[in-house]
Amino acid sequence: MKLGKADSSGRKKPEPILNSDFEIKADIVIKALGFNPEDLPKLFSAPDLSVSTLGTIKINLKTMQTNLPGVFAAGDIVRGASLVVWAIRDGREATMQIKKYLENKKQKDVEAA
Repeated sequence: MKLGKADSSGRKKPEPILNSDFEIKADIVIKALGFNPEDLPKLFSAPDLSVSTLGTIKINLKTMQTNLPGVFAAGDIVRGASLVVWAIRDGREATMQIKKYLENKKQKDVEAA
């Protein structure tokens, strides 16, 4: 995307850049979602994902991990709409827990080899 010409309010409008699509191989992808939870098990093609009656994702508060191994969640999708400072804190905590998880997984792979 690129910023195009400004509209009547002075705001530049995003425009697609033709032929700029590309793919990146990744071992991990972190999705950022909006305030209101959708049907997350359906959205992620993960019918076993545990969600609350409000549609928020249930996690282990110590590990920030969902009931699905290697799947973490934080912020509004866990708490419901809240303060941005909580989302930042949760994101940092989830980052540390993801790092621990990956390091532990790598260590197990090395020991098994």
